[in-house]
Amino acid sequence: MKIFNFNFLDDWRTKIYYIPVVYSIYALILAIIVILFDSGYQSYLAQYLPQIFFTSFEIAKTILSTIAGSLLSVFTISFSIIMVVLTTYSTQFSPRTLQDFLKSELTLKTLGVFIGGFIYSIITLLFLYKDGNSVFLSAGIGVVIVIICIIYFMIFINHVAQSIQVNLLIDTLTTEILDLVDNVKDFNETHENIRNDPPDNLEHIFEKDKFSIYSNQVGFIRDINDLKLSNFADQHNIIINAEKMIGDYVTKNSKVFTIYYDLNEISDKVLTEDKKLDEKFLDKCLDYILIGKERNKSKDIEFGLQKLTEVALRAISPGINDPNTAIFCIKQAGMVLDRLAKADIENTYYYNKENQLTLIFEDVSFDYLLYKTFYQLRYYSMRDVSVAASILEALIIIAEGNDQKIKDISWDFGNYIVKGFDQNILEDLDKEYMNKKIEELAEMTKKSKGSGIYFD
Repeated sequence: MKIFNFNFLDDWRTKIYYIPVVYSIYALILAIIVILFDSGYQSYLAQYLPQIFFTSFEIAKTILSTIAGSLLSVFTISFSIIMVVLTTYSTQFSPRTLQDFLKSELTLKTLGVFIGGFIYSIITLLFLYKDGNSVFLSAGIGVVIVIICIIYFMIFINHVAQSIQVNLLIDTLTTEILDLVDNVKDFNETHENIRNDPPDNLEHIFEKDKFSIYSNQVGFIRDINDLKLSNFADQHNIIINAEKMIGDYVTKNSKVFTIYYDLNEISDKVLTEDKKLDEKFLDKCLDYILIGKERNKSKDIEFGLQKLTEVALRAISPGINDPNTAIFCIKQAGMVLDRLAKADIENTYYYNKENQLTLIFEDVSFDYLLYKTFYQLRYYSMRDVSVAASILEALIIIAEGNDQKIKDISWDFGNYIVKGFDQNILEDLDKEYMNKKIEELAEMTKKSKGSGIYFD
């Protein structure tokens, strides 16, 4: 299997064990340094450090033993708390939100501090030996580490208390998606070679000779190094069309890239000795994508919207029956979709310095994301006036401030929502309330009253 190489370190940093491992390494290095000082530099350090940091052999042994046992107990308690929170996330919110807590920086740092403190105390205790009237620095440093652990534990408890509040979770999910949208928009705007406008000869490009590249792994596309992929295409005079985007699931039969080329213009490196296309060389394009077993929340906009939808669906389920949480999710999703519509990041085209096309990213369209966000909610809320009305309110948020194209999409989708509602359960006040929301949407989308579907 081919090993992903362009940002292997970035991929490793997304692992749960990354921060605990790093903190453990720091603790091991600190333990080695302290052991070396305790072995023969006590008198030298005593001239520069307060005497409170130095202890006798018996006191150092007692302190380090206590620290090791206490940190192991606290680590066990913290792990139990984490499991309880994960169970709450899975049953009350959505299984897709588990990584939002488990991979949060504060959670992993807390575990890392406890593990690091335990490793430090055990290692220094192992090499602690009585040597005459020697004093030891290891116990003093251990006390400082314990204080740091206590501070982290208090912060961690506060973090847990906030994390299990559904409103704060929804707000965090929304903020992460909005930041991701802004980052993508800013990234595209800061690179002059990335544009939303296709070249004039795009149809002619698609008529060139082409070669398909298929995935060599199975999983979700977690990242694509677009700039390096564009440079690769520029160096070899080819045009790469990305058939899959971040978040898509691929198998070994999935087409990932389509290469458009002209044998008279292509680089010699891409040709074999008999002047034929070197297919194995073009497979190097796969080195610039990262495929993993789970989706990447820091790069996948659709995944973020999916989590908001799932929290809303879980809230309106009969077992939980919390429509107000669903309404809050829907309004937050509407705010995200509004930002997406304004960002205009559907399709991006990469050009070289000579203004020649090198790479095409045809991302999911706005109307597709709108449908994927609300189509399940439409089905499961066909008998809930409050949830259906909140979807119309989200469409009003989306239509407000956007161009007429987005207004038309919002209006058409509003009619789609109304068609799926069970009108037989509505009383007169319900119909009046829903019709009022439809009229507000019509006014916002610049549609004439009566042009849509109303409740009789």
